[in-house]
Amino acid sequence: MRSLILGLLLAGLSLPAAADTLSYLVLKEGEPIGHETVTVTRDGQSTRVHVATETRVKVLFLDFHFTHQRDETWTGTRLQRLVSDTDDDGEIHHLEGRADDRSMKLEVDGKPRELPADSLPLTLWTKAILDCRLLYSVIDATPYPVTITDLGPDRLILAGRQVATEHYRIAGGVARELWYGADGQLLKTAFERRGYPIEVVRE
Repeated sequence: MRSLILGLLLAGLSLPAAADTLSYLVLKEGEPIGHETVTVTRDGQSTRVHVATETRVKVLFLDFHFTHQRDETWTGTRLQRLVSDTDDDGEIHHLEGRADDRSMKLEVDGKPRELPADSLPLTLWTKAILDCRLLYSVIDATPYPVTITDLGPDRLILAGRQVATEHYRIAGGVARELWYGADGQLLKTAFERRGYPIEVVRE
C-alpha cells in the first residue's frame, strides 16, 4: 500500500477523497421508525455531503411516511450549494440554493427566495451551525432566528457504552437538543415533530 501511494504521488496523481458514512436510527417515543445516512466526502478544503432520510409511522389506522434526499457542497465552513428533495407524506418539496458574496439565493418549489450570506441550513452533521444565528429549513427554506446554548460536557449511552459528548441546545424559531462527539461528529439529536418526541441516534 505504501508503494502504491508513493507511486501515485510520484506520478503527480491525487489520492481519492476521504469519505465517512454516518448511520443513524430514528426513534419515535423510543421505538424505531426509520434511518438516516450521512456521507461526508472531504477533499482538501472542499466537502461534499449526501443525506438520505426515510421514516414511516403508523398512528391508529393512518400510515405516515417521510423521505428526504439532500446534497451539500462546502468550502471550509462556507456552504456553496444545496439541493434537496422531500416527500413529507405526499407533500413534495424541491429546494436549491447557491451562495454568492452577498446572499444565499434559493429556489423553493420553483419560487425564488433570498437569505443573508451568513445564514445556514439546519444541517446538523456540522458544528458550523453552532456559530449561526439564522438557520433555515432544509425542506422549504423557512427561516429560523435562533439562540444556541453550550450546555457543556455530557455523557450518552451508545451501543451499550458510555461516550463523552458536548451538549448544545438550539431554541427560538426551531428547537433541537444536540450531542457531538470529541471528533465533532453528531451523535444524537432530540426534538418534537407533530407533538411526538423524536430522537436521531448514531448507530
